[in-house]
Amino acid sequence: MTHSEKVVDLLHAGQFDEMETELAKAIETDGLDLLTDLAEYLSMMGFMAESRQVYEKIAAKDANNTDILLNLAEMKFDDGDLDGALELLYKIEATDDNYVAALVMIADLYQADGVWEAALEKLLEAASLTDSPLVTFAIGELYYNQGKWREAISHFAKLSQRQILELTKISTYQRIGTAYASLGEFENATKFLEKSLEIDHDDNVLFELAQINFATGEATRAIDYFKQLDALAPDFDGYAYPYAQALIEENDFEAAFTVAKDGLSKNPTDVPLIHLTSRIAYALHDLEGAEKYLTQALDLPDLHDETVFLLSNLYMEQEDFEAVIGLESLLDEEHVLAQWNIAKAYRELDQDEKSLTIYDEISQSVLIDNPEFLLDYAQMLIRNGRTADAKTSLSKYLSLVPDDDNSQALFNEL
Repeated sequence: MTHSEKVVDLLHAGQFDEMETELAKAIETDGLDLLTDLAEYLSMMGFMAESRQVYEKIAAKDANNTDILLNLAEMKFDDGDLDGALELLYKIEATDDNYVAALVMIADLYQADGVWEAALEKLLEAASLTDSPLVTFAIGELYYNQGKWREAISHFAKLSQRQILELTKISTYQRIGTAYASLGEFENATKFLEKSLEIDHDDNVLFELAQINFATGEATRAIDYFKQLDALAPDFDGYAYPYAQALIEENDFEAAFTVAKDGLSKNPTDVPLIHLTSRIAYALHDLEGAEKYLTQALDLPDLHDETVFLLSNLYMEQEDFEAVIGLESLLDEEHVLAQWNIAKAYRELDQDEKSLTIYDEISQSVLIDNPEFLLDYAQMLIRNGRTADAKTSLSKYLSLVPDDDNSQALFNEL
């Protein structure tokens, strides 16, 4: 029995320490054919480090074996050793049968490193040497990954959808559809995505079609696609939020609530979905539920200040001004809309000094161009005898809303 054969037996027996010892002997003594078979088998079984050791030994013994160089380069690529992989690939000469394969792999390496122009240069060279559809596909993928949608469409359109799907498991129709969607050409996008779905079911295509239909105002069709996705792939990530939105668009708040809650049962830390679920609960007059969801979100770091703002809105609606003020200490950063609510709450409780301090602070923010804020601020300033400041705020307001006769009359009185 050869050392390579012993390695395989020990692998299956789970005796990995002994396998390592026998592997070292195989590398030193077994012939190239045996080592090649061993390297392939180890790779197939998921023992990549061991397989790489064998391939490196073969490459050292038989530097002209470009099949081995390609395999070893791919392993180095997978390990993140881009320079090592490139060094091996550049050893493959233009006269070699594996030269085109080397060019494509070099392009992959450059692409992984973000060197797009060099990657394209290698792929175009490969295209000049072969009419392989895989090279055309690789060029399309390069453009696609850069967001160069027109160029990507041009290359994908040259290919046989079924052939590429068989070779790569990727649908060119989906790629073209997604590219058209990214260009805002939703009618074309829908045509290609539907074609893709006819040939090969793909949950991602269902999701894209649902989103496109919702974005183009076809909420009913969007819901149909979301229902299919819900039935076929209930664990698909991230569909609950847009599905619930589509149902809201159709005024089916009960169904939207069911979808949103189901989504949260799968991903309870999805803060945007928690916010939406709270909004749906509010629309269904479940104020306790609306508050409960937002309170849960307070314990999560994502969109924390937005949660505080939404909760302050809810408390303002209920005229629970003490609760609004209680949120002030929870703000991590400046959130002017939440601060505005807190300022209004202080005013409602006749704590004008604290209220004005906040009003003055946020008047220097983006709210300076908000007509509703400018009018509210002016009224607060008038209430506290700051007439000159009130006129300044009213003047800015009237420049934005010149047809407000009541505010113009108030300005004239000051």
